[in-house]
Amino acid sequence: MTERIITIGQVPVTCYEGGQGDNTLVLLHGWPQTSYVWRKVFQPLAEQHRVIAIDLPGMGNDNAADSADTAAIAAIVKCVCDELGLDKFNIAGHDIGAWVAAAFALAYEERLRSLIVMDAGIPGLIPDEIFTPANAGKIWQFYFHAIKELPEQLLEGKEREYLSWYFENKSAVKDAITAADIDHYVQAYKGKRRLTGGFAYYQAFPESVIQNKARLRNLSIPVLAIGGEKAQGLNMGKAMSRICTENLTAISIPDCGHYIPEERPEEMLRAFDEFFIKVK
Repeated sequence: MTERIITIGQVPVTCYEGGQGDNTLVLLHGWPQTSYVWRKVFQPLAEQHRVIAIDLPGMGNDNAADSADTAAIAAIVKCVCDELGLDKFNIAGHDIGAWVAAAFALAYEERLRSLIVMDAGIPGLIPDEIFTPANAGKIWQFYFHAIKELPEQLLEGKEREYLSWYFENKSAVKDAITAADIDHYVQAYKGKRRLTGGFAYYQAFPESVIQNKARLRNLSIPVLAIGGEKAQGLNMGKAMSRICTENLTAISIPDCGHYIPEERPEEMLRAFDEFFIKVK
């Protein structure tokens, strides 16, 4: 795996590359994670594809962009791909990475072979009824993180306790994310600046909703929607059916929570392999 920093405007973007071949796969991580989320699947994927994992600006790093709405971040991802000389490629995202991947597909479909989204409440596609008090246990962070300044004030110095809560409560495979893994994520998000960088994506959520709804259309590229059975499950397929009606594959991975690449890496790789057989 080769690490490279590409500066887009004033924003340094770190990416990791491995493998080779004509089929390129771009990976986008979510919150509260980094490209470290792909550690169990990167090498197996790189044995068959050229794989590029991109650290999203401000997400576990100090390189926040001026705006964290998904259209702005997707534009940065496009520029990174341009710098890497990518023409047609596949894009896959987990959590907020799926927000960005979906926005990328709506804006730059001509650049893609396929789109893969994993366990995420994608702006403008997630059903409005999800945002009800009955679902508070699943979506409360959308509101809390969207409040400016207050979350950082409450959480600075307690990053370990806060992030550990997520990995414990939103996973089904409890030993998939170890204490050492949590150490990595805590260091990535430690301090007010790093917390603010991640929360900016939630604060931009309403703008991302507006952008996606304005671009709603039927994608022609193949789309794979994966949910963990104990998390989003087949709801991912329902959400993506708003922008893909003819070439959509929806999968729910059994006994899996939110953190699919870490909890069920073999099942994820199998789903990718089967999907890529269909992608020309």
